[in-house]
Amino acid sequence: MKIIKFALILLCVVNAASTRASELSLLIDQALRNNYQIISSEFELVSSEYDLQKGTSPFLPTVNIQANSTWNESKTTYPNPDDGSRTDNDYNSNGYSLSLSQVLLDYSIVYDYDLSKLELQINEIKHNKILNDIIIKVVENYFSYLKFKAQHKATKAELKSSQARLEQISRNNELGNVAKTDVYEAYAKKEQNAKSLASIEKDIRISLIKLNSTTQTKLEPKFDIQLNQHYQQIPSRSKSKLKKNLAHKNYDIIISQYNIKKSETTLDKTKSGFYPTISASANYSVNDSNNNVETYNDDISYSLNINVPIMSGGSTYYEYQKNKNKIFQSIANHRQSIDDAGVEFDELIYQINDNVTSINLLRKIIISNYSVYKGTQKAYKIGTKTLTDLLSSESNLYNSIRDFYSNQYDYIINMTKFDALLGPVDLNILSALSNSMVPIQNNFDLEVLEKLKKEADE
Repeated sequence: MKIIKFALILLCVVNAASTRASELSLLIDQALRNNYQIISSEFELVSSEYDLQKGTSPFLPTVNIQANSTWNESKTTYPNPDDGSRTDNDYNSNGYSLSLSQVLLDYSIVYDYDLSKLELQINEIKHNKILNDIIIKVVENYFSYLKFKAQHKATKAELKSSQARLEQISRNNELGNVAKTDVYEAYAKKEQNAKSLASIEKDIRISLIKLNSTTQTKLEPKFDIQLNQHYQQIPSRSKSKLKKNLAHKNYDIIISQYNIKKSETTLDKTKSGFYPTISASANYSVNDSNNNVETYNDDISYSLNINVPIMSGGSTYYEYQKNKNKIFQSIANHRQSIDDAGVEFDELIYQINDNVTSINLLRKIIISNYSVYKGTQKAYKIGTKTLTDLLSSESNLYNSIRDFYSNQYDYIINMTKFDALLGPVDLNILSALSNSMVPIQNNFDLEVLEKLKKEADE
C-alpha cells in the first residue's frame, strides 16, 4: 500500500488553500452518511446482531407459568321420580402451573449460533465493501464530471475558433479571395464541433446526476486538478508484493473465505440431525376444584427426555448431501474470487501505467501540436498552407488536449479503484488530493499551453 500512497501523494500540493479540501471530502462524507445502499446495509448489520443474540436463547432455560379459572354448574336428578331428590353442585375450579425446561444436549443449536456469528461477520465485511464501493462511485462520478467539463472547455474553445474562422472565410469569399469550398469546409468543421460540444454537455449532466444520486446532495463541483501535474507508475518490482496482499485484504476474497466456513458449519448442523438430543424439565401444578369431592391437588413432576432419531424418510440424509455439495461450490466461488481479483489487479496496473505513459507523452504531443498549429496559422495567412492544413492542425491540438485531460482523470479513478482492491480506501489521500485542487476555469486559455511550452523549453 505504501507504493500506492506514494504514487497518489505525488498529486498533492500541500500549500493549497484549506477550503479546497472541503469539496471532495464533503461529497464523500455526505455519501457515507446519506447513501441509501449504505443505510440499508447498516440495517442489515443490526438485524444480524439481533440474530446472533437470538441464537443464544436456546442455551438458557425456558420458564412458563399458566393459570386457569373455570366455573362449573353440575345438576344431578336421582332415578326415582317419587323421591323427587335432586342435587345441585355449583363450584369454581382454579389452578396454576409452573414449568421449567432446559436443553442439555443438542448440537444443532450450537451450530445455529455459529452460523449467526458467521453471518454477522460476513455482513460486516460486506458493509465495509459497500463503503468502499460508494467512495469509488463518488470519486468516479466526481472526476468524470471534471473530465467532461475539461473536454467541454477545450471543445468550446475549438468551436469558438471555428466560428471565427468561418466568419473570416465567408468575408474573404465575398471578396473573391477564397473558393466557396473553403466556406463549406469551415462550416462543416464548425458544425462538427457544435455536435461534439452538445454530446459532452449531455455527459456532464449525466455524470452530475449520478454524483448527486450517490451523495444525496445537489452540490456541483467547483474545483479542478491542475493541468501540469506529474504522476508515477507502479513499479514492476512492487507488483508481486502487492498481489500477495490480495488474499487477506481484498473484500471479495475474504467474503468467499467466510462463505466456505459458513458452508462447512451448515454441513455440521445437518450432521447433528443424526445425533440424539437430551432435555430436562420440571413442572409444578396446583388445582383447586372447590367441589364436594376433591378440593385441592398439588403435583410436582420431573422428566429427562432423550430423543434418538431413527428414520426421517431420508430428508436429513439428502440435506446432508446437498450441503456437502455446497462446500465444493463455495470453494469454487472462492477460487473464482481470487482469479477475478488477480485479473482486476493486473488490469488496473496496466491501465494506471498506461495513463502515466500517455500523460507524459501527451504533454509533449500538446506542446508539439501547439507549435505546429501556431506555425500553420502563420503559414495560412501568407498562403503557404491551405485551410485544410490549418483545420487539421487545430483538430490535432484539441484532440491531444482532450486525451491529456481524460488520462489525467482516469489515472486518479484507476488509482482509487486499485487502492480499494487492497482494503479500505485511504480517505487521507483523497483529502490531500482535494487540497491540491484549484477553482474550475470555465474557459480554456491557450496561454496555459504557452506556459507548458516554456516549462518544456527550460
